Amino acid sequence: MQKFDWIKRFYEIRNEGDTWKSISDIIPNKFDDYFLIHWNVGIVDNFPFDDYPLKNETIEETNKRIKIEKEFGLFLNPNESKLFRPITIKEIAERFNVAYDYNVLNNIKRTPAIKTLADLSISNLKLGLNKISQNESLNLFIEDIYRHSIDEINPKQEIENLTIEDYFEWQQELGFDYCTYLFPKSMKWCITTSENFDMFLCCKNELTSKIRSVFELELFPVKYEDKILQ
Repeated sequence: MQKFDWIKRFYEIRNEGDTWKSISDIIPNKFDDYFLIHWNVGIVDNFPFDDYPLKNETIEETNKRIKIEKEFGLFLNPNESKLFRPITIKEIAERFNVAYDYNVLNNIKRTPAIKTLADLSISNLKLGLNKISQNESLNLFIEDIYRHSIDEINPKQEIENLTIEDYFEWQQELGFDYCTYLFPKSMKWCITTSENFDMFLCCKNELTSKIRSVFELELFPVKYEDKILQ
């Protein structure tokens, strides 16, 4: 189908086995602006980050970790998500005195008291996409659909006339970990997911300001050739 030719041609000339390092590795340069989408994040208030052992190599370190986690309800708690207060990446950067960018969570001490909030993130992503799609008919290209154990002889790589709800049903199956491209007929925007890589929102200039204003997720502008993964 012609509406998918732009992305199919990209994969035809892409070197097999190339790893994802920049947006240029996953999509042709057909848009004006590119944003890395960061999932919403939560924090457990009053958690003693300075006292929590960085390493977990000795009995003393393990015991101290468990003690702190139990004190804050984080130890083997299936309902721990209720303990987390949503917080912005900017606030976390200020709290831990690190540069504010998409690598903030990689640049602070790893503890169980900060984590991404999947349900909130998906809800906010859905709201944002609904606001920019304006009920347009959408198309979904799944480059690596062959990886999925769908009970079909020839699973569809190209899917037309989707709604936003349809898209999220697909992503529930795919876990946001397949090479997917959702875009309208107008090609004013495209949202991408990739295996073991970030999610990106690509758009034309005319849509940039609206995207910045309607999404309740933090969007980090990146250049087409920027190395996201080193």
